Amino acid sequence: MNLVSTIMVTALLAVTLSQGSTSLYAQAPAAAQAARPVPPKSPEIHPDRTVTFRLMAPNASEVTLNGSWDGATNIKMTKDAAGVWSTTVGPLAAQLWGYWYLVDGVKALDPGNAETQRDGARYDNLLMISGPESEWWDFKDVPHGTVQAVWYPSPTLKLTNRRMMVYTPPGYETGTQKYPVLYLLHGGGGDEDAWLTMGRANIILDNLIAAGKAKPVIVVMPNGNATQTVSQGFGFGPTPAPQSVQAPAPPPVQAAAAADGRGGPGGGRGGAPQPYAGSYPESLVKDVIPFVEKRFRVQAAKDDRAIAGLSMGGGHTLAATNNNPGLFAYIGVFSSGPQTSDETFQKQLAAVKAGGVKFYWLGAGTTDMARERTVTLAELVKKDGFKTSYREIPGRHYWFLWRDFLAQYAQVMFQEQLRTSR
Repeated sequence: MNLVSTIMVTALLAVTLSQGSTSLYAQAPAAAQAARPVPPKSPEIHPDRTVTFRLMAPNASEVTLNGSWDGATNIKMTKDAAGVWSTTVGPLAAQLWGYWYLVDGVKALDPGNAETQRDGARYDNLLMISGPESEWWDFKDVPHGTVQAVWYPSPTLKLTNRRMMVYTPPGYETGTQKYPVLYLLHGGGGDEDAWLTMGRANIILDNLIAAGKAKPVIVVMPNGNATQTVSQGFGFGPTPAPQSVQAPAPPPVQAAAAADGRGGPGGGRGGAPQPYAGSYPESLVKDVIPFVEKRFRVQAAKDDRAIAGLSMGGGHTLAATNNNPGLFAYIGVFSSGPQTSDETFQKQLAAVKAGGVKFYWLGAGTTDMARERTVTLAELVKKDGFKTSYREIPGRHYWFLWRDFLAQYAQVMFQEQLRTSR
């Protein structure tokens, strides 16, 4: 066989092998796919807002449904002949709900639903029931802002790098305008991702700005766990080991959790209150605010700064504002309040009032475990003559309160500027 013949035979053999191997590889995924069971439709939202949940688990002996709506604890599910467990609940109110399954006592997510949320190390599925009540956090076809993951140094916490999330409003990248800033703080168990995945802060601001209900703002969402450099769940490795630095204990939820053994790592979930010096709220003032005002196009005066926090973040808000009168013009406290309203606290509050706060916004749920403390703070603020309001809506200590509170608070802060700019 000459050289030309050898080349032709070799080429023909290569093509034959290639076609054969392509055929084999093409068949493999199809066979694997055929063997994989297709999840049943779940959740299925009916026109009357009842919802059917389904889970394929033919070998399970018991499956229950759990959710964030009232009464959604270990709801029994029934199994059909095909091994599909199901139950129908509701009607549910227009809201973004969390849910999960317990399969023979083991927590499981719904494989038919790709929408999930992470709260610390806890993952749940998400279910959106749309309606007038959920209009501000329902996704709409409006101009959208940008969310950035930003790293910054924190000398106060002795950490070279920490991460925070920053929302910039529509048009920020293409313009030269400077914006006011909202520092938005999460609760115990959460981190810098919480106000985005569970609070839907960026969606709320997008919708309000598009509707002309809120002034375009930059929203800074830091990690309130003083021992963490970055949140869990993003492939950066395990949560850093606890350090000597801790955030102040958040009243009242995490303090109660610590008392009965449910407290966990994260520098701020529970335990005795820490002094302000060297704490996360001090870091917010000394590290985060200067970094933001240098890195982003912001209006850097007192009247252009707002702060708000829920639960633990409400405690952080109190610590940051009480120790820095004259720094923020707008203060929002969601489901939180002072552990004690002693003389020292009342003097601090009077100094905050003298510092020129334009509005002090408060809110809690009717069955909120933080309601009493929030009401106490609301009465103190009103007594001191702040321009203030207190909002109370049905519900327990959960995100369906705080999404509503952010939507309401955002329509109050910087409103003088909003009216002037119209």
